[in-house]
Amino acid sequence: MLIDSSIVERARNTDVVAFFEQRYGYSFTRKGGSYRCEQHPSLAVKDDRLSFYWHSKGIGGFGVLDYLVKVENMPFIDAVEAVTGITAVTAKPRHEPEKPKTLVLPDKAATPLRLYDYLCGKRSIDSGVVDTLIQEGKLYEDRRGNVVFVGYDGQGKARFASLRGTTGDCSFRMDCAGSDKRYGFNVALPTSERLYIYESAIDLMSHASIAIIATGDKDAWKRHSRLSLAGTSDTALSFFLNKQKIVNELVFCLDNDPAGREAAAAMTDSYTNEGYRTRIELPVGKDFNEDLTDMNHNLRMEKTRNHTIDGR
Repeated sequence: MLIDSSIVERARNTDVVAFFEQRYGYSFTRKGGSYRCEQHPSLAVKDDRLSFYWHSKGIGGFGVLDYLVKVENMPFIDAVEAVTGITAVTAKPRHEPEKPKTLVLPDKAATPLRLYDYLCGKRSIDSGVVDTLIQEGKLYEDRRGNVVFVGYDGQGKARFASLRGTTGDCSFRMDCAGSDKRYGFNVALPTSERLYIYESAIDLMSHASIAIIATGDKDAWKRHSRLSLAGTSDTALSFFLNKQKIVNELVFCLDNDPAGREAAAAMTDSYTNEGYRTRIELPVGKDFNEDLTDMNHNLRMEKTRNHTIDGR
């Protein structure tokens, strides 16, 4: 088994304080040359925000990987994937059989208050889109206040899940342990010949919300299938197409940045050669959530101007 050292190094250098805050909901106060956990006073992180020691457990180490392996007994490879959302294994011996992954889903919160505040408030996503995905079990809030996006196999079993933080700058994101990236977060319609493809679940829901605004039809987004790649790899796309044979048109809605444009161009060429009708639909801003928030801001400003004119 070969391990990508660059991915491991990225995981090792993940900010431990931020990881604890987002994954577990812990709060830290800086005292002297370390950060002390308010919920667990014996847990301290050094000023480098990488070295930790949990005095009551007698366990310490360097970085998030050490914590997950030593405290949560997580296999090393799973720990790397849990932190980065990227598989660190680049090759396996042919004689070694592929072991099925066991997805570990976080527990649901009793009430998804942070989920709605984050997705509908901060991200401007249409509440009808959110409601539908919650009802289908593809979206929920965990007990730490993170939003959980779930992908299923053909038998309705959850096989992939990613987390998105809702507090602070909301930069926390990671795949759940045991996630299989082939089963991306999606809206699959058995009669849809067109598939829209995105880098993230947020962009999928944002583009769906834009369709509602553009048409005035709350069900406009339900007419075509939509798939999140959880990045720019086409792993989930090729797997989806093998299951959804009816699809013959691909619309690549990746980010409007160098990585997104390059990936969209490469996949367009590749899948055109396979016989699919393809096109690229770039957002105006960096991504479709930026377009959606700008659109909603402009609509609010327009309503304010109209109200001022009518009420003067």
